[in-house]
Amino acid sequence: MIETLEHKPPLSCAETSESSIAAQLIATGHRGCSRFGKASGILGLILAAFVVLQCFLPLGTAIKIGADEDYELSKPTLCLSGYKLYTEVWDDQPPLYTFLITQILKHVSPSVLGPRLLTVGFAAMLVCSTYLIVFRIHGLLTATIASGLLIVSPGFLELSCSVMQEIPALAPLVLSLFFLLKTRKLFGSEILSGLFFAIALQLKLIGIIYFPLVLLILWLRRLSPLASMGNFAQEVLVFGVSLGIGFVALNFLTGSPLGIQLKQSWAAHFSSARSSEYGSASEHPYDWSVLLKNWDITLPALLGVVALFREWKKSESPMASLPLVWLALSLVVFSLHKPWWEYYYVHNALPLCWCAAVGLAWLLRFVLSVRGSGASTIGISPALGLGLFALCALPWMAARVYGQVADMRVSPKIHSCYVLKEVEKFKPFTTFMFTDRPIYSFHSGIPVPPHLATLSLKRFWTGDMSNARLTGELESIQPGLVLWSNDSKEVPFQELLSQKNQLAYIDEANRLFVHKSIIKKVKRF
Repeated sequence: MIETLEHKPPLSCAETSESSIAAQLIATGHRGCSRFGKASGILGLILAAFVVLQCFLPLGTAIKIGADEDYELSKPTLCLSGYKLYTEVWDDQPPLYTFLITQILKHVSPSVLGPRLLTVGFAAMLVCSTYLIVFRIHGLLTATIASGLLIVSPGFLELSCSVMQEIPALAPLVLSLFFLLKTRKLFGSEILSGLFFAIALQLKLIGIIYFPLVLLILWLRRLSPLASMGNFAQEVLVFGVSLGIGFVALNFLTGSPLGIQLKQSWAAHFSSARSSEYGSASEHPYDWSVLLKNWDITLPALLGVVALFREWKKSESPMASLPLVWLALSLVVFSLHKPWWEYYYVHNALPLCWCAAVGLAWLLRFVLSVRGSGASTIGISPALGLGLFALCALPWMAARVYGQVADMRVSPKIHSCYVLKEVEKFKPFTTFMFTDRPIYSFHSGIPVPPHLATLSLKRFWTGDMSNARLTGELESIQPGLVLWSNDSKEVPFQELLSQKNQLAYIDEANRLFVHKSIIKKVKRF
């Protein structure tokens, strides 16, 4: 059989042009879909690795993981008993985090697993937000390295599963900055960004230090044809209005008095020191040695700073200044701010990991480009340096992650804590329990006295609390149980403790004192 071919006339110039444009659009679409799919797949793998690490942690069994879990769990315990923040329970932080934990304990699960999984969720959001914002500016390779470095950075794994505000407050803040990089019509990005910034501030007011980054992004966007000076002012205004409305609306949702909240927060953070019973904030300066201890991130970050500065100087990418300004801002603020606690390092870790990722990606591309060009002798030193760094840094990072996991896995567990079993015997006769580790108040279900729920050093430094007032409060309330660390230190209310209470249990870590009136009630039963 002979097939006849239908003769077709040649395409006109217009038709050829249209076909070429269509082909380009289709090819571009395929490349965009392929790039998006690849980026999504890598992000999925990073999150999967993060979840696997979390599966090795005793989220539901450890008595305590993070340093401030005591306070963050004692406040919801009081809220569940009907007490109100600020008017009855002293607190120097916004109410949203306590509100979320209270709702989880009330409606989902009364165990510590629920609140810890909330922080894990925020940590996953932070990893995603970091990946997205770096990917938007520096591409897939840098975003992958930055998010991976963040997960293995010092203290991140512990913070990512602790009932603490640091990571939950950072996650919506970084997402807020990412939304500003995606321009939308009718100020959609500014509204979204303002709302997420409001969430961050309602979780912890420390987020206000990042407001200059918002202004920087909006200003750098102005360098494109999309925006003029007038548009910049409008965008700042829309962001500010969205932030204000979101902040007030969230505060209304929690049912907390905004005026008292801001007054207590201001007094705790900015009042001058009035008492030296427990030292002062100046005794807790920024620990610069932490940058040397974490050399595996600091060294490539220095290389990244040089690369970013050169990129910014050549005006190749105005947004290259964002990680530089972010790093400078975090170092200046936290080196000047006192007190400085170890978990504040996560604020430095974010821009450090970004800069380190830029440095490592630049070095890797340079080595590959030199090898591809055939000039092998030129690329020996950079390749050798990259190899030596990987040989030293990867085991160091792995050991640091392993150390965090191991420490948490050997921490005291709820099911094997004998002092909690002793506390359970006196629970039916006890209204309040006073302890230097309020985490035990949460696990026992016995609230601490509301005015004594948060006995932070800031409260003593500003004079809002003192040893004399503490003793007076205890004498007035007379808590049924007093659980204290078993050390050689004498408590400031020692005389009251000896007169009104009796030692009922002691071990290597704990001393449990029971009010004498409760001892009599227990004997009757």
